[in-house]
Amino acid sequence: MIKVLINAQPMTVVGTGIGRYLRGLSAACEARCRDTVRLSYFTGGGVVDDAPSVRGAGWRERLGQLLWRMPHPVAYGARLLRHGLTERNFGTACRGFDVYHEAGYFPLKSRVPVRTVMTVHDLSLLRFPHWHPAERVRYFRRYFMDRLPRVDGFCAVSEFTRREMIELLPVDPEMITVTPLGYDPQLFNVADDPEAQAMLGEAGVPREFVLFVGSGDPRKNLDALRAALKAAAVETPLVTVGWSGWHQTEKGDAINLGYVSDRLLAQLYRTAQLFVMPSVYEGFGLPVLEAMACGCPVVASRAGALPEVGGDSIVTVPDVADARAFGGVIHGVLGSSGERDRLRRDGLKRAASFSWSRTVGETLSRWGSEG
Repeated sequence: MIKVLINAQPMTVVGTGIGRYLRGLSAACEARCRDTVRLSYFTGGGVVDDAPSVRGAGWRERLGQLLWRMPHPVAYGARLLRHGLTERNFGTACRGFDVYHEAGYFPLKSRVPVRTVMTVHDLSLLRFPHWHPAERVRYFRRYFMDRLPRVDGFCAVSEFTRREMIELLPVDPEMITVTPLGYDPQLFNVADDPEAQAMLGEAGVPREFVLFVGSGDPRKNLDALRAALKAAAVETPLVTVGWSGWHQTEKGDAINLGYVSDRLLAQLYRTAQLFVMPSVYEGFGLPVLEAMACGCPVVASRAGALPEVGGDSIVTVPDVADARAFGGVIHGVLGSSGERDRLRRDGLKRAASFSWSRTVGETLSRWGSEG
């Protein structure tokens, strides 16, 4: 029995992709490897045996919102104070564990020997620091490179991210295993949810719409989508979903739902005429996978790992900054029911090749277990 301690702090936070990854990974591991792997979870204050659940916006999210509004030096000082308290609590938390798994900025410092595995989602803080709050960038730069030697093995969520790591980081490529993400088929599927649909109707969602899913992170590139719809005179309404994050963008005439539950998100995917992801950088692009699993046609940029995830089952746009060309692609797909049907069929087949069980299988080799 291999004992694994997961830094589970992101699992308690609404709207974080890292938390989504950890919830999917841990649930699949508990189901698949209960006789060979025992998971425990570090919550910031201590270690628990059961995966923590999301209970709405908590103090970590409120702190994050506060940090983004503070002057940079004050926000950075608050970040370091929080880090010091967390690392103090973590110091001996790894005692008795075979593996410590980290999926955040960098590994926490343990005062006891433990094999350390780190999942890297992307390297945007290195590539594009101007997209992030200044205090976050400074915090990352203070610790990230110095902590890399503590890592015994890396998981990269895509081949794209693996290549980024080889190019930018002083790590041996043999230490990196590609562990693609998965999705929950109990949530993301083609089974219509009338109750969820009624809730969307009450929220003002029309019968036909184009869907955008993403936070206020500038790389999600909502402005490019709005410009494309305007350039092509697309009359289908735009519905946007996602927490505001640290960057406020003009929503224009879009119907902005803000953060929604996974149940409502899945129903939005099922009923949208088209899901569009115009990001300029993605380490994986989980919304593309979840949209395909719900039978939603997808148009996306060619940024980062998006072509890797969608393959030929999505329509990719060479340059989403070209509003006229981008809008023309969207207009063409919306105007062709045959093309949308093809994308639905191909997307469902493509999505079936991804699963959290597969993610666990690839991760086990880094944990030192065959599961």
